Amino acid sequence: MKNNRSFIVSVLIALYLVLCPFALPAQELLTLDSCLAYAKQRNCTIQSAQLEVAISREMKKQMLWLYFPQVGLNGFAFSAIRPLIEFDVRAVSNSSDMKDFLSELFDLIKESAPESNVDPIIRKIRWGVSAQGQVLQPLYWGGQIVSANKLAKLGIEASQLKQEVSERDVLQEVTETYWLIAGLLEKQATVDKVDALLDTITEVAQLAFNNGLVTGNDLLRVQLKQNEIETNALKLKNGIELASRLLCHMIGREYTQPLVLEPTAAENIWENLPAEPKENNALNRPEHQLLGLNVQYNRLMKRLTLGESLPRLALGILGGYSNYFERDKWNGVAFATISVPLTQWGQTAHKLKQHDFKMQQALWMQQDLTAKLILQNRQTYDQLLEAAQLTDQHQSAVRLAEDNYHRALMNYRAGLVTMTELLEAEALLLQARNNLTDARISYRTTLRKYMDFTQHH
Repeated sequence: MKNNRSFIVSVLIALYLVLCPFALPAQELLTLDSCLAYAKQRNCTIQSAQLEVAISREMKKQMLWLYFPQVGLNGFAFSAIRPLIEFDVRAVSNSSDMKDFLSELFDLIKESAPESNVDPIIRKIRWGVSAQGQVLQPLYWGGQIVSANKLAKLGIEASQLKQEVSERDVLQEVTETYWLIAGLLEKQATVDKVDALLDTITEVAQLAFNNGLVTGNDLLRVQLKQNEIETNALKLKNGIELASRLLCHMIGREYTQPLVLEPTAAENIWENLPAEPKENNALNRPEHQLLGLNVQYNRLMKRLTLGESLPRLALGILGGYSNYFERDKWNGVAFATISVPLTQWGQTAHKLKQHDFKMQQALWMQQDLTAKLILQNRQTYDQLLEAAQLTDQHQSAVRLAEDNYHRALMNYRAGLVTMTELLEAEALLLQARNNLTDARISYRTTLRKYMDFTQHH
């Protein structure tokens, strides 16, 4: 029985060890396209820009209500401690004969009916209620309603352009961070290869030392170089983790474990090189269009300011109910209003002049920005060409460094070169590979920036 139980336990343990790795969730392979898609959906800056567009649309809908009649209701009710109206009927006339007649009349009533509660003083309005409703339809408001709606529409266009700029900048940062991580991973792989080369050098140096061909200084130099490589590997690891956390923050993803990026494929740089920039590419950039909207904005603000000094015409209906004398009363009235400002032309003239200056200022800024954007597009293209040329140069340098290292290793084994020369060849190989990695990353990030600047989506 014990043997059977032990056998079953052994089988279960074996199954667990075999199946457990397959039960673990596979780590997601991140590509540049997937990171950009995540950023569009989850990045805080992009989401905030989208909300700005939504806010502008709601403001446009709000301005539309200015075209409709303005409807208002109000009510009033009161209860007084003492009557609001109180007077003696005997003093209602200035005639002395009438006063004498009323006084005698009340005295007669009191004598004939002493139990009656007849008071010569009339008291009215102890309480009351009223309600009013008004409908006012603007007919002409100095053009301010039309200008306000145009400004709201302009606000939507401006917020959409700002959203485009924010999304472009964020995606550029995501691209740069992604390629930064890819470059660091590639450098880490280079360090691993160099570490393997140092292991080979160590074996060769140890064999030469055992045969009495070299001194222990060669082994020490290799050990120091390995320590340096380990330090660089640690710095690369920390840099990869920090950049990975930054990328996760940009794309709205929690960082739980090292990222796995898509392997970098070889690319033919010169075949995929885009065409030179044209001057009209700058006109399609959202920054240029935003300044164009700024000119329109100041023009509409000038029209809005002018409307403050123009007449305003409206038609309305007013209806109400009241009960102040214990009797219901209804009434209504139709009316027209016109308002003509007479003393604001002085202030308005100076305000209009300010808007003229602002429009001129916006035009100058637009012209200046156009020239700067053209230069920026040209500069980015030159940087792209430079990165492509450096990539070619560093590829040739890597091939030469590899050949140089292999020759140095063979010569060291033959006793023709020193350990210092061999380690120098290894250091040149490491530098050449790292330079090639930097050139490739610079080309990819600059290409993304150039395409964003010259292609309007």
